[in-house]
Amino acid sequence: MLKKVDKFYDFLDTILNPSGKLKKAIGYAKKFRTRLEKIYEIGELPLSNNPVEQAIRPATLVRKNSLFATTVAGAKANAIWYSLIQTAIDVSKYLNYIFSLLEQRKEVDVEAGIPKPKKAASSQIKRP
Repeated sequence: MLKKVDKFYDFLDTILNPSGKLKKAIGYAKKFRTRLEKIYEIGELPLSNNPVEQAIRPATLVRKNSLFATTVAGAKANAIWYSLIQTAIDVSKYLNYIFSLLEQRKEVDVEAGIPKPKKAASSQIKRP
């Protein structure tokens, strides 16, 4: 496959005096040649960073939504709510459980549907 990449870049070198958008595209292709070659050398490299963007999306939404909290207590309540929803194993079951207990005026164990944290390794910093 790298032979085809080399052939492509050899072709780019044959284009004399490119101008405008073609010049910009050729410059871009040449600038990122090593990255392209790494994709073929290391097959595990993803072609897209969409999974990473999707993983950080909830945190970004929380940050944006927290801007509209009118008080510090409101911002804390938003953070708690988002944390509960993000860490629930089955959000629908969890919310149904919480709301059914609230309807019955029973004490709610809000941690029932949340996975327990794993113990920190000894090399990790322990928080007070």
